[in-house]
Formats: sequence, structure tokens, C-alpha cells
Amino acid sequence: MHRELFYIAGFDPRSPKYYYSIFKNNINKTSAIEQDQLNLGKLKKDELFYFDIEYKGCKTRYNFLAWNDIASKHFCKGFLDIFNALFASLVGHLFSGVSRMVAKHSRTQLIAGYYPILSILSIYFFIGLICYVLSNFIESVILWLVISIFILYFSSKAIFYLGNKAGIFWLLSIYRFCYRYAKGEIDGIEARNESFANEIIKSLKNSQNISSEIMVVAHSVGSIIAISSVANVIRKCKALGVDISNLKLVLIGGCTPLASFHNHGDKFKNDLEVVANSGITWLDFSSKIDGACFFMVDYVKLLDRSVKNSPNLISVRFFKIYDKQTYKNIRYKWYEVHFLYLKATQIRGGYDYFYLVADPNKLEYKKF
Repeated sequence: MHRELFYIAGFDPRSPKYYYSIFKNNINKTSAIEQDQLNLGKLKKDELFYFDIEYKGCKTRYNFLAWNDIASKHFCKGFLDIFNALFASLVGHLFSGVSRMVAKHSRTQLIAGYYPILSILSIYFFIGLICYVLSNFIESVILWLVISIFILYFSSKAIFYLGNKAGIFWLLSIYRFCYRYAKGEIDGIEARNESFANEIIKSLKNSQNISSEIMVVAHSVGSIIAISSVANVIRKCKALGVDISNLKLVLIGGCTPLASFHNHGDKFKNDLEVVANSGITWLDFSSKIDGACFFMVDYVKLLDRSVKNSPNLISVRFFKIYDKQTYKNIRYKWYEVHFLYLKATQIRGGYDYFYLVADPNKLEYKKF
């Protein structure tokens, strides 16, 4: 059995080296992998960053389809950028159909969507109120203005620091990115999706026998990138006469509706329709306690288009794969939970990322 795996990370400026370190540190702890049968290679660089895994006679090449440089350009990086992202998020949610659809199908995501927006606006309203109250006690307009600017400047510094720690600006950056992605306004992303597709097609051409598997695995916002890239693969393979029966798609903690719910996201909806009508094996994992994903939302059925298949939606029950104390500690830490899909489990059975990517059984025969 040979598996070629292509991993697409979420909206994160960190490089493949970071994600390799997560994988390396956690595969040695997870409950589903028998360590005496595991051989994990070092991270190498060819055309892509990759490493090899050998487990129970199955050889997996784990490739990174990196776009962290593009993600980095769209992170909130300063005071003015925050308000630019606030405006884009408000417009993107209120006037593009997203809020209505999210309110109907995922209340958790509605709260998560407005959490950074309302938090920042409330804080600055409170700062403005303090400055207004000070004006009643300071007779000199110039002195009041200097003090107000001082308060605004250092408050903004504190807000930016704490906001980054709390993941507020990460969420805000994601909403702005997805809004622009749906509108086709992300520079360089089309070329990157094209290059991702070409790498996957190259592997498909070299792996046309039944004992091979080409798996595309994407986390978080990477699910949106993966769908566009896989749609490109399917279109090109159809034109070239390349068999795609070995192609598999796995989305983990995804937020696909942030692009597919937009009224103006026709291009992405077309990509989603192509993947849904391709007949490939397609799994979508999500968890109820993950505040940054759309839990068990069938976004394909909600396309209101002629589609043959939806992804196989699978609930990740973290309370079944972690002991009670660990689960209690992470239950309400939504940022940590969102990355928990990529980490070691404590109790065997159910979802396990390392079983998913390394076990010799093909994806369609695995049990979660």
C-alpha cells in the first residue's frame, strides 16, 4: 500500500516546519498507533516540504501544500488594519447573505462571527466614553486632547496584544479573508490553487494502480483552499483522461460555509459543485465544542444546485477520546480545541488523526 498525502493548513502564517513538529511530537503519544511498527522520517524539501511515514507495510509520503505566505499578508497587523477588517467583516456578514444563512444553520458560528466584532467595538466605545467623561474635568481642550490620544494609543496597544492572545484578530482576519476569497479578491491564490492541483495530478498519474491512495487533507480555512484545488484537479483530469478513483478528500474542523454562503461566491460554489458531482470519497470531520468550525452542516445540500453527493459528515466526540479531566480542561478553550484534531488522543477508538493518515487501510474502509 502506498499513500501520497497532501496537507493544507488553515489560516496560519506558520510554516510546514511548525506543523511537522506537531505531527512528530504527537504521533509518539497517540493511542491508535503501535510505536514499535512506526518509522517516521525527517522533514525534507524537494519541490514541496515532505516527510515519509512507514507503518504496518504502508508507505505514506506526507506533503505540505503551503500557503502561509498568503495567509500572513491578510493577518491584522495594526490599528488601521483592525478597522479595515472590522468593516470588511461587517459588510461580508450583514450584506452578503452569510449572517442569515449562519443564523439558520449554525448558531455557534453566528456567535463566533460577531464575537470579535462586538468585542472590539464595545472596547472602543468604552474608551470613547472615558475620554468624554474626562472632558468634563479637564478645562484645557489641548490637555484633554493630548490625554485622550495617549489613552487611545496605549489602549490600542493593549487591545492588540490581548486580542492576539485571545484569538480575536485571528478570527477577524479569517472573516475578512473568506469574504475576499468568495469575491475573488485574494492576490496570488488562483495561481497557488493551480500549482496545488498540478502537484496532485502529478501524483495521480504516477499512482493509477489499485494499491495506491492520493489523499488531500485540509484543516480549518484550508478546507476552502482544498475544495478549489481539488475542483481544478477534477476538471483537468477529466480533460486529460486521468482516473481519479484513487483521489480522496478529508476536511477537518472546516469552515467551508464562510465562502459558500456568500451571495457573490459563485466561483467557489461552482468548485464545490464540481467536487460534489465527482464521486470521490469525501469525509468532513467537525466537533460541537469547536467554535471555529461548522458542526455537521451539509453545505453541499445548501448550495441549491444539482449535486449528486454530499461529504460524509462525521462528528468528532472529544469526550470519548480524552479522559474526563483533560476534556474538562479544554472544553471551553475553543482555540485549543480547533487544533486538537491534529494532536494525540488518550483513549483508543473514534477519531484519531494519525490513524487517519498512516494506517494501511484505505480511507473508505476506516472506522471513526
